[in-house]
Amino acid sequence: MQQKFQNPQVFDIEIPDFENLEMVSVSPKYLNIILFNNALFSGFIVSAFFISYYFFGENFSITPIIALALVILILIIYIFLSSVIGFKFRKYAVRQHDLVYQYGWLKRSIIIIPFTRIQHIKVEQGWFSKILNLKSVSVYTAGVNGGDISIHGLPQEKAEEINHMIMNTISSENNEDGGEI
Repeated sequence: MQQKFQNPQVFDIEIPDFENLEMVSVSPKYLNIILFNNALFSGFIVSAFFISYYFFGENFSITPIIALALVILILIIYIFLSSVIGFKFRKYAVRQHDLVYQYGWLKRSIIIIPFTRIQHIKVEQGWFSKILNLKSVSVYTAGVNGGDISIHGLPQEKAEEINHMIMNTISSENNEDGGEI
């Protein structure tokens, strides 16, 4: 008893085009939060270096201390430059049936999440974001890897609009399918 399994390739499917999609940048104010966090981290690293030098500096010659200081300086410069350059690539788009998010400058990633895959949405606002009137929208899916996204640095009104739009779309799709909310 032999089964004839066939799985021909389909060529004439319409895949939504996202290459020409007009993406919206997150608020420029969010760069302040990123730089503030980087400054805190850099301050911690530099403080740890000086505290270590104070307690253990006499045990080492000047060459490894200077080398370590240069490595720390290069690391801090890289972190700041990477944050500023990468910020230009943080963009999003909300379409009728999905949410698109792009990030990264060395490795560009684009995540497209159909509204039908969304399990829940969270809108957050940290203390510094509150001062700058920004919010973050986090979208969680049932997927195991890479299906969840957080779009940080959205103006408060825009974050609430995105949240309501997704919730209304999911709600209307569930009602059409006969499912419960």
